[in-house]
Amino acid sequence: MKYVAALDVGGTFIKAALVSQNLEIVKTIALPTPKGDYFGVETSRAIGEVVEEFESLHKVNAVGFAVPGALDEAAGISRWAGNLGWKDLPIRDLVQKVVQRPVAFGHDVRSGAVAELRMGAARNFQHSIFISIGTGIAAALIIDGKIRNSDGFAGEIGHLNVGHDVECVCGLTGCLEAIASASAMSREYQKRTGSVISAKEILLRINTDDHACQVWEQAIAYLAVALEDLVTILAPEALVFGGGLSQAGAALINPLKAILEDRLTFQRKPQLLIAHYGANAGTIGCANMALDLLPKESV
Repeated sequence: MKYVAALDVGGTFIKAALVSQNLEIVKTIALPTPKGDYFGVETSRAIGEVVEEFESLHKVNAVGFAVPGALDEAAGISRWAGNLGWKDLPIRDLVQKVVQRPVAFGHDVRSGAVAELRMGAARNFQHSIFISIGTGIAAALIIDGKIRNSDGFAGEIGHLNVGHDVECVCGLTGCLEAIASASAMSREYQKRTGSVISAKEILLRINTDDHACQVWEQAIAYLAVALEDLVTILAPEALVFGGGLSQAGAALINPLKAILEDRLTFQRKPQLLIAHYGANAGTIGCANMALDLLPKESV
């Protein structure tokens, strides 16, 4: 039996799993993403420590990891990752030096799309969009049954201008993720109340706390603006939601469905689905990528 380490490096947490060749998760670890790590040294070290911990259970044959932002996946370079503070960082080589194993490198959201396209909610569609909502917001575009990335730049829907005056990490105002991401909702709630709570806690309070309800409804409204544009341009058969906020389930899907039902006229109306692997889609996708590196006879 072969095993791989799969790591989804987000703006807030690194989600890691030891995964067998049968895609069974043996062990999971979650740890904070190092802050202010502009040269990737601490992040690479953290990945190495996780791999070594997994190695105490089973031999780790390969490592798959994914990061957010604009990437040159072939060269292993993070061109820009606003939530990590990276620019033109050769992160794959840095991780490779630490782990000393075959390394697969990809975009966090496109990695999630790999899992959903192969075995999850997108598997029955030729045209779909996998949307991850967490610390940031991004999408993987699945067209004609393939994930399209346009040299790593495609899918950064978090930076669509949806028309507000909140500043984004990219330096502009109006960006979707500056108003509708999990981190944005937490900031907005704090601005309104002075209290610091997570987006998950905001969701739990939407029926009892007017501020939480307003923050949630605002985020949904702006997200719907972006989705209307995506549907009009790309005509997906399905929109598949992953990332931390996918755990909201019906509280996310139902209001979006209602808004799009009113807003879409001639456009193809897509199915709105929660990712089969939920917030773990990126991790499972990383495992798939790592397994792809192993000789076929060994997998």
